[in-house]
Amino acid sequence: MSSNKKNNNRGFSLVELIVVVAIGAILIGASILSIASISGTAAKQCARNIESILNKTRVTTMGKDTAAIELYKDLSDGAYYYEVTVTNGKGETTAETKKIGRSNLEIRYSADVSKTFAEASKLDASNPIKIEFDRSSGAEKTDIGKIWVKHGSTEKTITIYKETGKIECN
Repeated sequence: MSSNKKNNNRGFSLVELIVVVAIGAILIGASILSIASISGTAAKQCARNIESILNKTRVTTMGKDTAAIELYKDLSDGAYYYEVTVTNGKGETTAETKKIGRSNLEIRYSADVSKTFAEASKLDASNPIKIEFDRSSGAEKTDIGKIWVKHGSTEKTITIYKETGKIECN
């Protein structure tokens, strides 16, 4: 009888090891997703995307071409997009559209930089933002002074200084 007990004590099988590793991977993945949503990664990334495309549009306008950007919320998926329209010196126009943020974000804007997020206008499909810059000075031509991106408790602001066109993300 004692020889049978020794033969049954062989450790873990490969199947048991794979199941344990799979469960561990699922738990780690869920933890990473919850930490990312708590830390406001989505709001930070969206704000960086908006700041980047605004700077690119401003630089393009100060060069040989004229560019305008429109930020909007799409009704089909609820996500936020931008469309940049560039007109070259020959009058030829091209447009580029890309997604900048997921549907679980909230984007607001105001011409008055002293307003708060709650007082600002909501960016949605019926209320897009169009921003243009002056070719000679880089100044903002439109009246959008501040853009807020919010996800949960994380709020990021993008300030556009009208006189110079300088763009700051905080």
